[in-house]
Amino acid sequence: MHQYISSPGNTVRILSKYGIKLKKSLGQNFLIDTNNAKKIVERAGVSSKDVVLEIGSGIGGLTEIMMGKAKKVICVEFDKLLVKAFKDIFSQELEERSKLELIQADALKLDYKDLALRNGIGKVVSNLPYSIGATLLLKIIMEAELVKKMVLTVQKDIAERLLASVGDKNYSSYAVKANFLAGFKFCFQIPRNCFIPRPFVDSWVIEVSRKDNSGLVDDNFNVDGFFDFINSCFLHRRKKMVNSLSQKNSKYCGNIEFIVKLLTDIGKDGDVRAEELALKDYIYLYRNL
Repeated sequence: MHQYISSPGNTVRILSKYGIKLKKSLGQNFLIDTNNAKKIVERAGVSSKDVVLEIGSGIGGLTEIMMGKAKKVICVEFDKLLVKAFKDIFSQELEERSKLELIQADALKLDYKDLALRNGIGKVVSNLPYSIGATLLLKIIMEAELVKKMVLTVQKDIAERLLASVGDKNYSSYAVKANFLAGFKFCFQIPRNCFIPRPFVDSWVIEVSRKDNSGLVDDNFNVDGFFDFINSCFLHRRKKMVNSLSQKNSKYCGNIEFIVKLLTDIGKDGDVRAEELALKDYIYLYRNL
């Protein structure tokens, strides 16, 4: 019977062999549950047509399962000791390069547009490093237009922010920006005891689907400017939105009366808080400012 890398005993053995001590500062929490690893790959629908990107591949627990289904898996790992172990475990596959490739790099510094175009990457399947998961997710969506689908394991609190609705306690500027770029769907939960070291919270597997915003915005729509506007609106999320935009250092402080007029156009008023506006409301405000 095959002993998967993601089995608890095998993971511990490999980490011990290479003297690897996982660092919480780098968000290194390894999934040690093969059934859940298989569920992730199955949910992603990985097939022989797919070139898949995996970020934070570690010692290859998820990689091993994807390799049996994907056309090719391209892995990104930063930690030198983990890279050493990965290269030893998958030495033959890495030498052939037809099914597997490893990139040693800081995931936050990669150019995902270039990486996806050069390799024909259409999917991302990863247990994202906890410490950079929220930032990395937005970066990939913004840069890699070729990637249409991602299935990711993230901390429960990050998933709750992404899935939050207007008025929810987790509804924030991050939720608005992320949902402008993509749609998010809850897949299933993985208990914290399925990871080593055990994190403080459970994890959620989510499906991310890139949005086509052509019907909402035109070619002149500046996404960076839009995100800056959203950040300004949520500066003091529990207070009136116009108070946040009235700050002296805000580029919108001279447009408050006009903003209030725009708010009345969508059935709101000057007392509205940022957390009470939907994505379509923010798009309307920004386009008309």
